[in-house]
Order: sequence, then structure tokens, then C-alpha cells
Amino acid sequence: MKIAVDITVLYIAGAGVFYYRYNLLKAMLALPSPHELVLLDYSPIEEWVRNDPEQVKTLLATHTDIRRITGLKHRKLARVGFVQKHGLQPLAGRMDQALDRSWHKLCEFEMNRRLRKHLADVDVFHSSDVLHYALPGARNVTTIYDLTTLLFPEYHTALVRELQAKKFHFIQTQADAVIAISESAKQDTVDHLGLDPTHVHVVYGGVDSSYHPLPPTVVAETLGSVGLVPQEYILCVGTMEPRKNLVRLIQAYHQVRRKFPRLTPKLVHVGMKGWMYEDVLTQVHALDLEDDVIFLGRVESGLLPALYNGARLFVYPSIYEGFGLPVLEAMACGTPVITSNTSSLPEVAGDAAILVDPYDVTQIAEAMEQMLADQDQRATSSQRGLDRAARFTWEATAKRTLEVYENIARN
Repeated sequence: MKIAVDITVLYIAGAGVFYYRYNLLKAMLALPSPHELVLLDYSPIEEWVRNDPEQVKTLLATHTDIRRITGLKHRKLARVGFVQKHGLQPLAGRMDQALDRSWHKLCEFEMNRRLRKHLADVDVFHSSDVLHYALPGARNVTTIYDLTTLLFPEYHTALVRELQAKKFHFIQTQADAVIAISESAKQDTVDHLGLDPTHVHVVYGGVDSSYHPLPPTVVAETLGSVGLVPQEYILCVGTMEPRKNLVRLIQAYHQVRRKFPRLTPKLVHVGMKGWMYEDVLTQVHALDLEDDVIFLGRVESGLLPALYNGARLFVYPSIYEGFGLPVLEAMACGTPVITSNTSSLPEVAGDAAILVDPYDVTQIAEAMEQMLADQDQRATSSQRGLDRAARFTWEATAKRTLEVYENIARN
């Protein structure tokens, strides 16, 4: 069987979507398999959007059947240098608006023509969040990571809601099978998109082998490069956006610090700025926590294991997650975890974490107080987390994904 997987999303996606797709592909390429794997690298995407992460370069260097297919760019007259130089943007803008639908149809027609030609020998096609395409003559699969734009539209920009609406329509009308990354995501997909449960297959993510307990000397040396001391901070990892519930986390942290000012370590956040992040910074300023809350931004992946290892505890009070990979990474490093009792997070954490109501600031604060004060509980949570994380491997993710491909190819 010949399987094609769209990798275009790797040039655009960040955070969980990137790591799930990247690690899945890496594990699939490492598996002995009777199937042939084709990697589809579809252009165009605008050059200012596209980037080439080192992980992707390494991934592609290990594989031979990479099909790079170009298409028509959805061009805008208003962006042409001559037009901008001579102040013709208003006229060009009106022309762009008049031609937009026709140009979009032409680009789509050409995309379909070229993809059909270059993927004619493919039996199963796994599309992505970038390319919503059903290959004629093949069985078509896509992955659902979460339904936050449907369940929490207020946490997203209009553009993100529009893009996800297109993906949901594709799932409802053209996908032969859907992979959900948790039982929670599957249930949401069935409930809100009206899919037959037998067409939705749960495939959990895994945790990379780089996330494991490290020698204390290595942790101390690595953390010193960013001005941190082991066990002298509480850690949170994730994009700075409303769904991650950072405002309530900061409020809870403020309660703990006000109650135990000398015993409460600093709060460190790792992750890039997403949409609507300003409220987080405003809250830090309003509570006079500028010296106590540290924003490291996006860090190199090699630094993350040490950051997890060095944290006294990891707090992740997200409102909703399709899977919640940072919880798994923290547990794999032996870090005690506090996380939410909603969506997929109890599935991932099991009995290894303290689960809290993410809307209840006081409950989050009390869990932090409890974990900070009780060394024995931190040790128990650490060991349970290590045991729990060992159940989630990317090899298992790859094997289960191949089973989905094989099952739909037979039916």
C-alpha cells in the first residue's frame, strides 16, 4: 500500500500541531513497514509565512520519496511593487475584490489537477490543517486536534475561526476517516460535527525520548544559561493565549505568594505570544508581579527538558486541550503536575496529577500551596508521572496510525 502524508503544515504550524505531526512522521519513518510512504510538500505558501525548522530538514534528509508540487499563488494586484510605488492601491484593491472568487477557483482547479497527476498511485492520503484535499481514488484521512473554535469562539481571531470552519466542513463532507488525538476530542467531534463514531479513531500522541530525568549537574548548568536555579521556580509551558488560562494562573499565584511570600518560588512561563495575550501582561502589572513572573518566550527545544527537570512543580490550568502534550512532557521528566479536570487532560494525567477546576482561582491556588508544602506528595506525584508517561510513545502512535490506514484501505 502506498500512503501519502501532507507535510506542508510543518512549515507553518507551531506548538502542539507541529510536534504531533513531526513526531508521528519521524516514528513512522523509523518503523519497519511493508507500506511505501510518500511525503507531500505542496507549494505555494507565501514565503513570509514559510520557514524551514531544523527538525524538518533532518526528517526529509532520511527519506527519499518526497513529492514537491507547485501550484498557483493567490496573488493580489495591490501587493505588486509598481502599484504600491505609484499609489494605485485603492484601484488595485477594488480589482482584487472583483477578481478574488475567479482567481481562487483557478488556483483550486490547478491545485486539483497537479495533485491528481502526482499522487495518482497513492492508496491512502493523509491531509493536514493547511491542505484540505480529498484525493480521488484514494481513502482520505485527516486529524482533528481540538474543537476550540467551535466550543470557545471568543478565544480565537476571526481568521482562525474561518480556517477551522473550512477544515470542519472538509471533515464532514470528504474525509473517509478522522483521527482524534484523545477520547475527549473524539467525543467532541461526534457531538458537534455529527460524525459517525465508527469513522473517528483515537490515536494518542507520545512523548519524545529527550524528556526524561536529567542529572542535577546538567540541569543546574543548563538553567544557569537563562538565569534560573533548580527548584526555585514553578513552570508553565504553552502559547500565551486565552485558552491557556494564564490570567487565572497568575491570580492564583498571587494568592499563594501573598500568603507565603518567602516560601513561594518564581513563576516561569515558556511559550510564544499568541492572540489576545495582552491581558496576561496587564494582570502581572496590576498585581505588581513583574519581579516574580518571568516570561522566557519560545525557547530552543533542547532547553525544555532541563526547564521541566528543574521546576519544583508544573502547573497547566488550561480551559480546553485536545491532548495536552506539556503535561506528558513534565511527567516524563519527573516533575509534579497540577492540571485541569476538563477535556482530555484527565485522560493524559491519570492519577499522577492534582486535577483542578480551571475556572476556580482559589482551587488552583490551594493545589499549588498543597504541592509546594508537601515534599512527600511531590515525590509521589513525580513517580506516578514517570510511570504514566512511559505508556505514551511515538512508536505506539505510529503503529496505531498505520492500523487506521490499513483498516480504511480494506473497507
